Amino acid sequence: MEFSVGFNENSAKKIENVIFVERTVRVNFENGPSIPFEDCWLRDHCRCSQCYHANTFQRAKHILELPDSKILTLQFDKNSLTIEWDDKHTTEFKADFLSQFDYKTWKNNRRLKPRLWRGCNVADRIAKVHVDEFLDSDDSSKEVFQSLLDYGVAFITGVQPSAEATETVCKALGGIQHTIFGATWEFTTVADHADTAYTNLPLAAHNDNIYWTEAAGLQILHCIEHTNGTGGETILVDGFYGATCLKEDHPEDYEFLTTYEIEGEYIERRHHFTHSAPVIQIDKNTEDIKQIRFNVYDRSAMAFRSGRDCRLYYRSLKNLARYYENKENQWIFKLVPGLVMVIDNFRLLHGRNGFTGRRVLCGAYVSRSDWLDKARSLNLIQ
Repeated sequence: MEFSVGFNENSAKKIENVIFVERTVRVNFENGPSIPFEDCWLRDHCRCSQCYHANTFQRAKHILELPDSKILTLQFDKNSLTIEWDDKHTTEFKADFLSQFDYKTWKNNRRLKPRLWRGCNVADRIAKVHVDEFLDSDDSSKEVFQSLLDYGVAFITGVQPSAEATETVCKALGGIQHTIFGATWEFTTVADHADTAYTNLPLAAHNDNIYWTEAAGLQILHCIEHTNGTGGETILVDGFYGATCLKEDHPEDYEFLTTYEIEGEYIERRHHFTHSAPVIQIDKNTEDIKQIRFNVYDRSAMAFRSGRDCRLYYRSLKNLARYYENKENQWIFKLVPGLVMVIDNFRLLHGRNGFTGRRVLCGAYVSRSDWLDKARSLNLIQ
């Protein structure tokens, strides 16, 4: 069966004509895409009350209940498409709904579009929002989350230098992720956990939690005290920028780090975490970089299946590390009481210079699902 009907009106997201061939319905939109829909997809996406719970945004039927029915007839105008099925079911689609499913557009709309940066030149582009505005205004909240999406970092200013005030900010960023380190935490040079962060030693740029199946999405840090000493400057590096440079300069090493699983490990009393995954994680559909898992401290002792893999492991990690340790790629600044730093732990590496005196930081983690949920609810991403 094949037929085609057209309209002359011109308007965005309006149906121009529909062509039905065998079991495929091709919907052509005015000034827009031509989108093919398989009949099984159309039946599965029926939005009638029998097939879809509109109040919960969930399908009403198990996929095994999806009938292998065929289209008997279809009718359309510029705003809608109506299908009659051979089991006497009727489905109606709005043109606006169907127009979302051009594959290239649909996929592109779901891509994050980070803006790569190197060094301190990014400082003027990062959102700095007062805590009262962040907590009370959607527009100010959007500014913070857009900065995280674009650059991987944002600042909340005017925060009282206390764990309680910092916790309020963390909750507004999507909700606190509870871990072995607690919900919110403070750390000084007292070794509450088996981690180099609980010292005054310098820390090279790294991502946190490479030993978890899903690392923390955001890390929030607030220096609430630094007295009787110096140093402790924060170091930030755009992990995506370094990985992109590696791809251009050392493609074999980039290929190795995007495919070879490298194990991270964390051990303390009554805890032993391990997780293996590539250092550079790639979206298989878009080939975009979606996560960096780089931490020179938490690498587990590993065996290798060949001498070549062993040597590639060391060479590729060293070549990537050179971008992250290059001072021209680092943004170095001092965290002070009242300034809360929020970083995307899937993207940015953070470190610090060694310090003297009493230095107290507090903060928390927010899961990636939770902070992206917040960004999505603000209509910043799909």
